[in-house]
Amino acid sequence: MDFKTKIQNPHIPVSFFEMVPPPAGKPEALRSAMAEVAKIKDLADAINLPEIHDESRGGDRTFKFVERIEPRFLGAEIRKEFNLDVVINRCVVYEADQARWIRETQDKFDIGNFILVGGESSDITYPGPSVIETARQVRTAGLPVAMGGISIPSRAHEVDRIRRKVVEGLCFFTTQVLFDSNDIVWLIQRLNGLEARVFLSFAPVSHYRDIEFLRWLGADVPADLDRFLINKATGDTSSLHSEEAFERCLDLAQRILMDVFDNLPPDPPPLGINIEHINRRNLGSAVRMLDKLGTFYANLVRARRRASFA
Repeated sequence: MDFKTKIQNPHIPVSFFEMVPPPAGKPEALRSAMAEVAKIKDLADAINLPEIHDESRGGDRTFKFVERIEPRFLGAEIRKEFNLDVVINRCVVYEADQARWIRETQDKFDIGNFILVGGESSDITYPGPSVIETARQVRTAGLPVAMGGISIPSRAHEVDRIRRKVVEGLCFFTTQVLFDSNDIVWLIQRLNGLEARVFLSFAPVSHYRDIEFLRWLGADVPADLDRFLINKATGDTSSLHSEEAFERCLDLAQRILMDVFDNLPPDPPPLGINIEHINRRNLGSAVRMLDKLGTFYANLVRARRRASFA
């Protein structure tokens, strides 16, 4: 079954693993990344590879910017070695002709799935097109690719944004990392009848700097999450014992998924999960979360399917 057919079937559970490409110019880092993919190839339906740019958001960056391997080069290696589907997060605002880049990526790198990402600020004038303009370029060029987008559940008019992008050809969305169910439950309820799949994103955190980084990226992180971690910290109160941190993050993710599935509208969009690792320190925990939360999520999908045919 091809990627697009799979994500459009609401009865099939679909899991992404979002992997930050390794540093550029380090062959050993590429080998290490491929070894990590080997561990998760049977747990994920696709590897989600983001482009990393040196962004100029407000506030101090909590992790130093590191030049990374271009995602489509890593993706091509993953396709050749493991025959896994690969999704590229493409920042579309930096080059004018995105259809040319997407065609090249499909032809030369055997990758045809893309999450179209816009600019970090509407106050900045970029040389490239918007997400919707890119989708139109791709459709005009007749490229047979799967296009997705980013969803920020707490953002004003998010329902309208998603529906408009679906009209322009996008067929799936990944959310920002979730730590609370209120906004995502509200969003899914108002996307009743939507056929595009929504991937709920989760990530294990083990240090207060992880939370600071997610906030810097613009994620909606509840204020009490800091206390949740620090109050349970060991030693210098700045980090949480890894196993306890993992269990708490997993429990929170499971509760969010339960809230979403318990409050679905009559005709909900298909749902998926996207597991991120934020930084290398949390990579092992993210793989474990993919395994455990993936099973939990798949059981929820199967239970809903049984109920719908009852």
